[in-house]
Amino acid sequence: MPIKPKSLVISVSAGKGCYRHIKISDQATLEELSSEILDAFEFIEDHAHAFFMDNRAWSDADCYYMAMEDENDDERHTCDYTLRKAGLKPDKKFMYIFDFGDDWRFACHVLRMLDEPSEEPQVIHTKGKPPIQYAGYEDWDEEDEDV
Repeated sequence: MPIKPKSLVISVSAGKGCYRHIKISDQATLEELSSEILDAFEFIEDHAHAFFMDNRAWSDADCYYMAMEDENDDERHTCDYTLRKAGLKPDKKFMYIFDFGDDWRFACHVLRMLDEPSEEPQVIHTKGKPPIQYAGYEDWDEEDEDV
């Protein structure tokens, strides 16, 4: 008997006083959750990402990385795992890291599971102004660049 799709409500925090609640299907991939997080915080999706399910940054215990061309085939890829398969359920806390150079860290917490499917992910609650992904970039001028 097939398992009935459900929805998860996940609180994602970008620091004190700034968070988004995202409602998403438990059949969505971790890669899709990554895209939703970035959209919710108005980030450009232009770098690699990873999820650390033990809630410890850079831990090898339970992690999923974005698939890349020059990668280790032993890694679990975010495009291959649904939220259900990754073990997301109420009260689960985990960490999402985006842009390994700037090391943007987002604290994630599964608030609840709903007995209804979600066709499209959506932000259902917002608090706080999102951080600026490229602070100071608006002051950058091509004339300042060495040629």
